[in-house]
Amino acid sequence: MVFVNAAAGSVDDDVAGSVRRIGDAFTAASPALDVRVEAVAPARLQDRIRTSWHADPRPDAVIVAGGDGTVNNAAQAAAGTGIVLGVLPMGTFDHFAGDLGVPGDLEAAAAALVEGEVHPVDVAEVNGRVFVNNSLVGLYPRLVAIRDEVMDDRGWGKVRAVPVAAARVLRSFPTHRLDLTGSDGFGRSGLRTPMLFVGNGIYESAPGRAPTRRRLDEGVLGIEIARVASRRGLLRAGLHTLIRGVSGATDVERAALGRFEVRSSTARIRVAIDGEIDWFVPPLRYRTRPGDLLVLAPRREPVS
Repeated sequence: MVFVNAAAGSVDDDVAGSVRRIGDAFTAASPALDVRVEAVAPARLQDRIRTSWHADPRPDAVIVAGGDGTVNNAAQAAAGTGIVLGVLPMGTFDHFAGDLGVPGDLEAAAAALVEGEVHPVDVAEVNGRVFVNNSLVGLYPRLVAIRDEVMDDRGWGKVRAVPVAAARVLRSFPTHRLDLTGSDGFGRSGLRTPMLFVGNGIYESAPGRAPTRRRLDEGVLGIEIARVASRRGLLRAGLHTLIRGVSGATDVERAALGRFEVRSSTARIRVAIDGEIDWFVPPLRYRTRPGDLLVLAPRREPVS
């Protein structure tokens, strides 16, 4: 069963055409396979996933076509239930699909999923809200909020709106004073930071490349805390990350934890979750849920 996010950026201009192309791609990959493709509004996606999985006959997998926001939406319904979830990357960035090894080309992705295998991967959660990629506090959620305002005001796409939003955020340079406590005796008190990053797994990158995850089944949260106090310090840390890779970044503290808690004196904290933003009442309680999501993914050699 394939559910297409009717509001996805690469879909909403031609929903019927996208449904047809996806069906044709799976037919080309396996003519004998019974594949049903349906366009679904984001608000109905979780319900359709659940009802389709309990239908008779039950599908072998439920595949969602969209971006990381679509995958996050689907994971709320699938994590911890035994539902097998596949991903067709049709969003702006498609980080989760990329880390699973799903090709960006539609026909290649369909063929890879047809020949794919089911295996468990981790999810993470904050205050009960599941995420599959990452969650951030600080500059990035503010940037996303401004980006969305620019998109609405000017009718721009995400890529075009980001530089304008980034410039505005850097001018204001908001910071948070946080208290962090976690597993393995981890603790930081009165920490002032412009950004806290929490990954579902450990993100790494080679110099000049975007961060990715080698594995999605390590059972840890990858924590990164920017230890800078100025715009210049943040830009310097970002440049070092670009040149040296994530592990070589300066002014960034890293940790791998099973769970931790974030306390703040503010009544609410804006948090980014897989690229979408929401407001939470502290404390923020993060934890990993090892192997709690079953995914259909391309076959790949095991990582040693």
